[in-house]
Amino acid sequence: MQELAASTYTVTLDTDTFATSDQTSILDAALAQGIAVPFSCQRGECGSCRATVREGCFASITPPNERTYVTAGDELLMCQCRAASDLTLTFPHWQAPARPPGMHSVRVISRLPLAQDVTQLIVELQDAESFEYLPGQHVQLLFDGGSHRCFSIANTPGAAGPVRLEFHIRRQPGGAFTDGILPRLAAGDALMLEGPLGTCVWPQDGGSEEVEHLVLLATGTGFAGVFPILMAALDSRRMKTVTLYWGGRTSEDCYAAPLLDALQGKHAGLRWHAALSDQADTAADPQRCRHVQELAIAAGHDWTRSVVYACGNPAMVRAARGQLVAAGLPQARFLSEAFLPSATDINTSPPQHEVHAWERVGQRFTMAGILDARQRSMAAVAEIAALLRPGMNTREAITVADAHLRQMGASNNWHPTYVRFGIDTQSPAVQPTDFQRVLQQDDVFVVDIGPVWDGYEGDYGDTFVMGTEAAGERCAQAARDVFRRTRLDWLAGASGAALYDRADAYAREYGCALVREIPGHRVADFPHALYGKQKLADADFVPGNGIWVLEIQVRDLTLPVGAFYEDVLLHDNAINPQQP
Repeated sequence: MQELAASTYTVTLDTDTFATSDQTSILDAALAQGIAVPFSCQRGECGSCRATVREGCFASITPPNERTYVTAGDELLMCQCRAASDLTLTFPHWQAPARPPGMHSVRVISRLPLAQDVTQLIVELQDAESFEYLPGQHVQLLFDGGSHRCFSIANTPGAAGPVRLEFHIRRQPGGAFTDGILPRLAAGDALMLEGPLGTCVWPQDGGSEEVEHLVLLATGTGFAGVFPILMAALDSRRMKTVTLYWGGRTSEDCYAAPLLDALQGKHAGLRWHAALSDQADTAADPQRCRHVQELAIAAGHDWTRSVVYACGNPAMVRAARGQLVAAGLPQARFLSEAFLPSATDINTSPPQHEVHAWERVGQRFTMAGILDARQRSMAAVAEIAALLRPGMNTREAITVADAHLRQMGASNNWHPTYVRFGIDTQSPAVQPTDFQRVLQQDDVFVVDIGPVWDGYEGDYGDTFVMGTEAAGERCAQAARDVFRRTRLDWLAGASGAALYDRADAYAREYGCALVREIPGHRVADFPHALYGKQKLADADFVPGNGIWVLEIQVRDLTLPVGAFYEDVLLHDNAINPQQP
């Protein structure tokens, strides 16, 4: 019997097009041609490769099962579907990487104080290579020894002439850069930078016609990240209103107040408000001492027709996202860039070893992003555990967990959410789940999540005990203790493969066996699978800081119970005090 020839179709994305056939999955066709698309599990479970269908027809390759991610009516999973016509797809939950950043030489033009602890640094590019950036992007200043610092570009792109970049830099007491290098910089000094970086930007097309109001939230020098967006919005004249809420301790922290006052007088739709924490500085106007998001909510914006950009402290970004989405802001219209002091950056000290090929990251990767994703994932696991009640079955628990992650601001999961009850806590995630198993009054359960927060992968899991389940409590503590001791071996220089040999020995000291099917893995800016899907247990080198997850699952040697604990491997200068 003669086989039918494959039909070829064109798939159009926001940033690219590629050819596919009706004989292969849309995802396989994209990856084979080097097209940047989101993906992770490639089994249809995580939902990472979901796409909204704007035009065209498609067909499922395999029927869904109870583990399959449930898509909306206008969505498909690229790994589970093939084209049946030309297709136009978009990814509301993911932005394609911007043009690759370059290495550029610059010279210092000026260094001036903006406030007591804030310095304005202006540099000019010296190389002939084009440097095109979008409002909201940032760069990395590079220094001897492999260290770098990330700073938002505080000025809008110029129309012509030499490219000058402005940075607002807050002093970090004892900081190697702000106390050591910055005070000595003088006009004419040479520096190197990498950029542009970042995807929290003003859209080149001006954005959706549905959006009429722009709200900007900033704390401290996060103002530098949103000010170019403010100026781009005023220049476009598309927004009916542009409103900035700027948080600081005192009025001096709002160092650009005179400029903003002048702009406010010139543009009828522009308003800005200070949110100050120093009570003495706000005695005359108690409203000013609210948090930026509280001021925004109290102002009564039409959130259904607004877009929000937030830049600053991660705690502010997290709180603002949750409160504004609850107030009616569409989740996709909250765009953010969080920052942490440079002391927590993976690259603030010389690297301890040459970066291995398995440890590649994307152009937007920062340690601040990983640390923020970790904190949010830890909080999410604790909150999800508190929502689970006896009588729930596993499917209901996973539904509750995923709904809570969306409520907290996760755009999607890079791996499926796993919840295990009772005797299922012995089983690794790679084994089928009994979705009908019911949580009992005295029971042990595992919560393991893989959410994506602002383009960074979180991954955290822990074991919890209902009632007085002594064996489960002992097993749960064993998993945490094995993690703690194995992490110390990593800090002492053990390879990834050696870590799991050590963990196996430690587990037996606690009357447990290590479940070897759980081998540890990478995390990074989403999706890390673009760089590789290698396992920690296969690494014959010392794993790097902040991009590997150590997974520990143990099974009791005598009783039908197990436990699970996982977290990112981090050096002491970046680790959370709550680390086991």
